[in-house]
Amino acid sequence: MIQTDQSVSLKQPSQEMTENYENNIGSVDYSKIAKSDVFMKLCKEKKRFTICYTVFFLLYSLILPYLAISTTILNGKVIGEISWAWIYGISMIPMAFIVSSIYQKKADYFDKEAKCILENQEVL
Repeated sequence: MIQTDQSVSLKQPSQEMTENYENNIGSVDYSKIAKSDVFMKLCKEKKRFTICYTVFFLLYSLILPYLAISTTILNGKVIGEISWAWIYGISMIPMAFIVSSIYQKKADYFDKEAKCILENQEVL
């Protein structure tokens, strides 16, 4: 039997990427990045997006119980026995999917921008 000094790495690719990232953390000047105009602009944009979508989602969700309790607007029949309350309530399902898909796309955008900022930190 032939013996060799070669060691076989049983690490997953994601483990190696994580270790490489962790090894490079020491070289990142986060305080410099945090004070940069590019990063502050990204944070402001992210905050504005998050607040707007949270307010929209909460208002859309809370208007149904308010209208159902306080008014008779939703009591009107649309088709047969289906009232506006049913239409509004069921509309929450596609609205949730639409809002979550928009949020996911925007989160991907923010992640890519943050990665660009980290990769280009020498320029700052």
